[in-house]
Amino acid sequence: MKYVLFIAAGFLLLTAGCNTKGNEPPGEISEYIFSKAYRDQWKGSADHWRWENDVLTGETTPNKPLKQNDFLVWDRQVEDFILDISFRVSSNGNSGIYYRCEQGPEGYDGLLGYQADIDGQNTYTGIVYENFINRHRKILAAQGQLIRISETDSVYAFSFFGNDQTIKDYIKEDIWNTYELIVKGTLIIQKLNGQIVSVVEDQAQHRVKRGLFGFQLHQGPPMKVEFRDARFSDLSR
Repeated sequence: MKYVLFIAAGFLLLTAGCNTKGNEPPGEISEYIFSKAYRDQWKGSADHWRWENDVLTGETTPNKPLKQNDFLVWDRQVEDFILDISFRVSSNGNSGIYYRCEQGPEGYDGLLGYQADIDGQNTYTGIVYENFINRHRKILAAQGQLIRISETDSVYAFSFFGNDQTIKDYIKEDIWNTYELIVKGTLIIQKLNGQIVSVVEDQAQHRVKRGLFGFQLHQGPPMKVEFRDARFSDLSR
């Protein structure tokens, strides 16, 4: 319990810097990475990704299915950052935000790394998923979990949701929701609509500290996911 309280104090210090638009603290510069000035920085399949004004849309249809997960990838690598973004997903949708990723080798997904998960049934929305080449735990932090990974790669889990709490208390179905990702050093904090829903403290010696960033569209039935109002603050500078 003392350890959970210590981490919670760290949350307060980190999230104190998460300000609303136009109120960034000194030294923090927000970039609106879906604006027209950034369009040529994103690479992905035109069959499945498109821009609708400043909304990024990923969609599969019966005529344009996916045989493998598809990604829209930023041409910059990320390390420490805060991302504020809104999303909306169809009821059968499956998507996610990938960060600190490696390029997948032949036969693998295009991005392998940490993922802030999103799905239309909200079974996995809010979790930290992990899929690296040399470390593949899948669900790293479930909804309402704090996960601590030691330097030797041992995993310790703590629950911070109460017995009567579920992710559905913090997420809105069929409309826009907000995701906030705070990634700084060994800490990963994921928030939905202002509520902390998953936390990872990854102290493993061989963890990936810097890598690619992008959005996933999952193979499967026809689906649609939309992202807008993406505000990225680079904390590595």
